[in-house]
Amino acid sequence: MDSGAEHAVAEQPKPAFKVAANQVAGHRFEEGRVGSLVDDSGRFYKPLQDGARGDKETLFYDKIWSDTAVPPAVKAFFPHFYGTINIDAPDGSSINILQSPIFSSSNPNCFIGARTWYPEASEKYIQKCLEKDSKTTSAALGFRLAGMQVYNTVNATVWKAPRIWCKNVTVSDVPAALERYVSSNPSDEQNWDAAFASDVYGGTHGAIAQLQELKAWFEEQKFYHFFSASVLIVYEGEPSVDARTVAVKLVDFAHVLYDQDAIDENFLVGLNALIKMLSNIVESNSKVEA
Repeated sequence: MDSGAEHAVAEQPKPAFKVAANQVAGHRFEEGRVGSLVDDSGRFYKPLQDGARGDKETLFYDKIWSDTAVPPAVKAFFPHFYGTINIDAPDGSSINILQSPIFSSSNPNCFIGARTWYPEASEKYIQKCLEKDSKTTSAALGFRLAGMQVYNTVNATVWKAPRIWCKNVTVSDVPAALERYVSSNPSDEQNWDAAFASDVYGGTHGAIAQLQELKAWFEEQKFYHFFSASVLIVYEGEPSVDARTVAVKLVDFAHVLYDQDAIDENFLVGLNALIKMLSNIVESNSKVEA
């Protein structure tokens, strides 16, 4: 789906919407707001943000999927875009229709970038970002955990990290938090086993290999600059699966800038830090297994 024409939504019966059960972060049904939805076909319906931010995110999807300079392998990191529809809601919401990157119940969401505000932001917005970045790990590491949920193979339940837990993760806490994500006992409050670290993070098709491929593109491309974008790592958490399928996706594009004629160093800093931390986790757990 590489042309803008293919993004148009044809006239068809309205899908049966359901609340997105496996949502990690982002728009939720709370405080009278319309949250994210899914349908039986696997499409994900994300509410547009107010005003220009929603228009900018829609513009990004049109650009990235019609950009012939972006290799197909790189486009695979972005959700497919099927267009925009209006839904019957009290606020008359518009919603972007995306490919759902969620094929299991295990996924964390990481905001990437030491600097999360975009150059044209108001002083009020910049100060808000500065405060949040300094209180989380964004300023120090170049990324922060925004959400996480993990399938618990011990009792066949899903552990979802409370928002306050994510906000309170410090620099020294991040390695353990990322180990918790690949553990069979994530519901425990300590002593996570990191049982799936090598399967999910390592290997030729694991998260590190995919992030390295994404990094190679960021080290060359000078057109797109991403602010407040997120990396989503998804894997099949069911214990019956012989080979765990792992997918890395980029999401959240309301603050992308174009035609910058410079490497996006801000995003690369966070991406490199995440790759290094995941590599350390795989190495340390490999030594334990040996």
